[in-house]
Amino acid sequence: MSILSHRVDNWRKPAYLTYATLRGYRFPSLLGGYLREYKNGLSQAIATRALRRLLRHCRERVPYYANLLRGVEEHQVDAEPIACLQRLPILTKDLIRADPGRLQSADLPRRRWHYNTSGGSTGEPVQLVQDDQYDDRSGAISLLYQSLLGCEVGEPLVRLWGSERDFGGGTASRKARFFNWLTNTTWLNAFHMSPERMRIFVQILDRSRPRLIVAYAQAAYELARWVEREKLPVASQRAVVTSAGTLHPFMREKIAQVFGCAVYNLYGSREVSDIACELPGFRGLWVAPWGNFVEIVDDAGQPVPAGTEGNILVTCLTNYAMPLLRYRIGDRGALLAPEEGRGDAAATQTLERVSGRTVDVFRTRDQTLVDGEYFTHLLYFRPWVWKFQVIQKSPAHIVFRVVRFNGEPAKSELEDITLRTRRVMGEDCRVDFEFAADLPPLPSGKYRYTISEIAC
Repeated sequence: MSILSHRVDNWRKPAYLTYATLRGYRFPSLLGGYLREYKNGLSQAIATRALRRLLRHCRERVPYYANLLRGVEEHQVDAEPIACLQRLPILTKDLIRADPGRLQSADLPRRRWHYNTSGGSTGEPVQLVQDDQYDDRSGAISLLYQSLLGCEVGEPLVRLWGSERDFGGGTASRKARFFNWLTNTTWLNAFHMSPERMRIFVQILDRSRPRLIVAYAQAAYELARWVEREKLPVASQRAVVTSAGTLHPFMREKIAQVFGCAVYNLYGSREVSDIACELPGFRGLWVAPWGNFVEIVDDAGQPVPAGTEGNILVTCLTNYAMPLLRYRIGDRGALLAPEEGRGDAAATQTLERVSGRTVDVFRTRDQTLVDGEYFTHLLYFRPWVWKFQVIQKSPAHIVFRVVRFNGEPAKSELEDITLRTRRVMGEDCRVDFEFAADLPPLPSGKYRYTISEIAC
């Protein structure tokens, strides 16, 4: 049976998509359209049309881009949108921080929008505005990737992901529990992986036999290593897709060996959602053309040939509230030449590889594993944080190194970070804050935002 076909015994899919449609979400209809286009054959024209519409919007309603595109005629945008895009300067986090209002659309009051923040992959969080159109299209692309990996909406799905709520003594809301039940989703907390919990995780995987496991790369690797070390029998799984960290070859090999299935890499970020994903039968990471347009440039901002590694620039095609055009995301990678792809996806963009992210796992005294993502979450939405690193010096000593921005931290905020750190690392954990003028990258050019100095 094709992974794109609907399994007749899966009543949850039509139920969930109908419910979401009645609630006013557009991702169900978008998902259907994306699947049809995928099956009927793709072309780069999909991204080109989306880019053309976005550039028109930016010329008319976004002050920052309107100024940059002042000398560009409408017919030029229509005829050569990629060339027009590449005339724009690279967008950096510093530029966003300098004047975020000029990057916001003039019609923002008429949109439904919310704030978000960039993730910790560069250690430099920045606040963004995202609208409902972005949410709907991002949701549809996420479900599309899952479908192409063999998991339809409503089929068993396990997420080995982060959940701070579990440490606060709270429980998922009634609405969240309903959605998890309706979508057949089970959450396993990657922020607290004690031996006892990991044993329960394995029992859940054996019992539910999910169509797909979605996991932090480091969390999946550490679970696989623990299962192997404990010589614990585990049923072969169907597929694992990892994100939120670099999937190194040794990690992929171990996860695949222990869980007896293919392991795929998903590349995305909080700023622009899912960007690209490995798929069965394809080389590289396929960039869904409805969501983002990718460029690879050298340190001088010039395009590099296919196969050459450089800085990744992402243009988000779906967020009109605060458009990010040619956004330097902080990672490095390389694009495949179109003829090197396989199947219909060869007609669109494919990343050959992505590099530049490193996430360390922290260990408590009793060898409980805490994914480094937990500590980056503690620094989200802190206006005084410009750049950061979190370093584990010993099982009971954590250091937050911060480059300050926009004032001093309140004592209550430092106490909150300390409290939540001790919640996972132990009540006797020493938590220090060091404020530095800068936090330079490694000689390799990579930046490590969480660092464990404890030998594994």
